[in-house]
Amino acid sequence: MSEILAPCGTSDALTAAVNSGADAVYLGGRSFNARQSADNFNNEQLVKAIEFCHRNSVKVYLTLNTIVFDSEIKDLIETITAYSRAGADALIIQDLGVASLAREIVPDMPLHASTQMTVNSVSGAKLAKELGFSRVVLGRELSFEQIKKIISGCDIETELFIHGALCVSVSGQCYMSAMLGGRSANRGSCAQPCRLGFSCGDRQNVLSLKDLSLVDKLTALRDIGVTSFKIEGRMKRPEYVAAAVNACRAALDGKNPDISLLRDVFSRSGFTDGYYTGDMNDMQGIRTKDDVGASMHAVSKAKNLYSAPYKRYKTDISVNIAANKPIFAAASVDGLTVTAEGKIPEKALSREITEQTVINQIGKLGGTAFYAGNIVVSAEPGLSVSLSELNELRRNLTDKLAKALLEKNTRNYKCNNIDILPRFQKTISRQELRCSVYNAEQLDIALSEKAFSLIYAPMELLDAKTPDKNRIIAVPPVFLGDCEEKTLAGLSELKRYGFEKTAVHTLSHIMLARRAGMSAYGTFRLNAANRYTLSELLALGVRDAVLSPELTLHAGKELCLGSQISCGVIAYGSLPLMLTRRCPIKDGRPCGSIKRGCPHFITDRYGKKMPCICSDNAVEILNPDRLYLGDKPEDTAGFDFLLMNFTDEEDIVGITKSFISHSECKVGFTRGLYYKGTSDIKKNLSGGDYEDKSKKAP
Repeated sequence: MSEILAPCGTSDALTAAVNSGADAVYLGGRSFNARQSADNFNNEQLVKAIEFCHRNSVKVYLTLNTIVFDSEIKDLIETITAYSRAGADALIIQDLGVASLAREIVPDMPLHASTQMTVNSVSGAKLAKELGFSRVVLGRELSFEQIKKIISGCDIETELFIHGALCVSVSGQCYMSAMLGGRSANRGSCAQPCRLGFSCGDRQNVLSLKDLSLVDKLTALRDIGVTSFKIEGRMKRPEYVAAAVNACRAALDGKNPDISLLRDVFSRSGFTDGYYTGDMNDMQGIRTKDDVGASMHAVSKAKNLYSAPYKRYKTDISVNIAANKPIFAAASVDGLTVTAEGKIPEKALSREITEQTVINQIGKLGGTAFYAGNIVVSAEPGLSVSLSELNELRRNLTDKLAKALLEKNTRNYKCNNIDILPRFQKTISRQELRCSVYNAEQLDIALSEKAFSLIYAPMELLDAKTPDKNRIIAVPPVFLGDCEEKTLAGLSELKRYGFEKTAVHTLSHIMLARRAGMSAYGTFRLNAANRYTLSELLALGVRDAVLSPELTLHAGKELCLGSQISCGVIAYGSLPLMLTRRCPIKDGRPCGSIKRGCPHFITDRYGKKMPCICSDNAVEILNPDRLYLGDKPEDTAGFDFLLMNFTDEEDIVGITKSFISHSECKVGFTRGLYYKGTSDIKKNLSGGDYEDKSKKAP
């Protein structure tokens, strides 16, 4: 049976989820979770929340779904230990290094691969299982057929977002908030810049999508084996959580879900299932005044959905009333049996107790998660028992049942004390210069430029006639959900032609490199930001890695010099801000124009043009300002290699010459996050949605 998994950013939302009938909840502590702006839970609150859930047989998955910097490893270890001792049912993890630490600290803790890990194909799911994950959270950009293929192709639990806000970016591949405002989505501080007024021609808000809703698709998804139906919304109010859980429960029970209430409680111009169906033409949406107005009227109705506990447990009860013996009662539920005793009954002076009276009174289980099943009463005649005594007996039974359920549902993990992975002492004798290109003309120029030790080139540009194969790293598409086997066949063919190297963006690509027999070279999309992640990549056969562009140069250099694996940074080019499955220019499926160099762009609210590079199944949105570190040799000296990203019709020879000679950049440029880093401070970057200023937004 598929579970309903609800979001909880507050204690009130937790109550709403449990009382509405959720099977599991996910929530975060005060650090290392992807919703740092939610209230979240401190350690004491976490313990109470888990106890409350486990008394109701609701599982609790705790989020550790951010990338982690090396300086935070000690705090991370303490957090994993605290979560384990609190009795969490699983940890949701993005960072491979975090997963490595969790396996070492608490080997028995189930691990779920977060959607930010970008698992969108069978190979990624298989490698996740190999790494010890028991579940993968699939990307929201997958279609029904792609979901079905992953489930049938890999024996691992799958979790799928079925309702809530929809990220326009491929999960785990968005850097827009970090690059534009210093608030990292990968660090839990996304400011939702995609809701801002990006335009294309006369179309506005081209990156803002309607909310996802697949509530009417749940039975079909259950039939193909989806393990968990996940509701997005740890920033949402309790009424939203209750409405979503209630709708899911109704759909799975064969009833008609209240979609109207669900839409009114919160939506952005209604709902979409565009990724699921493959029809991406009507997905844009913003939060309007009408949406806010509908919410204000729907909230009071939604409150009724969680005003009382959800009746989870059919409870069989037996009561025995005999002379000169304490009243004895037993209750059974979910394989558990508890007993309780009352007072010795007195002789009846006026009215004797009857079996029906006992049944009526002992079966009053309102205000609890229990409801009466089979009640059997044996009462000798001529005895008197007060209603208050029966009430007390009933309370004793339900209290003991709740305690027994808590014990049954709470796992006791053994936590290991570990030493932090020591720093490796690396000496860099010679720094390499590498480049990446987008089209055939650029590839020819780069091959003629001897300064580049390695050249990253789209695999579509390569064939048997391509010269200097040893210098080329074949770059496959990032999104593999609809082209994994085709990509594997292409890499295998390149291997036969003499190519030995391929870029790896995700777990899926690491597995494809292994299957094709090619050496793996990690891109920045692996989000490597700590020594544990680099150690894991090395163990998986990755030769080297481009570090996360969200690291400062100082932190990156320390990480590089302290790791066995070779590390580099992007040192020139238009940094990718977002990878999306839906083309914001075409307002639908991507046009596939990588071979001719897509000239398209969208415009931000300041009038800057943001280039959009189109491939067959995704669009890469680039920063309008180019990164340049050519004049900072002293700051980049500690890396094994520097990577220059070329796009469009750039003067590769001239730019490379300026870079090597450490010339100052003559045009507008950016340093990215290499000096200022990211910040958890809440900045006023959001503003795409209409905001209801009178109260906390739903």
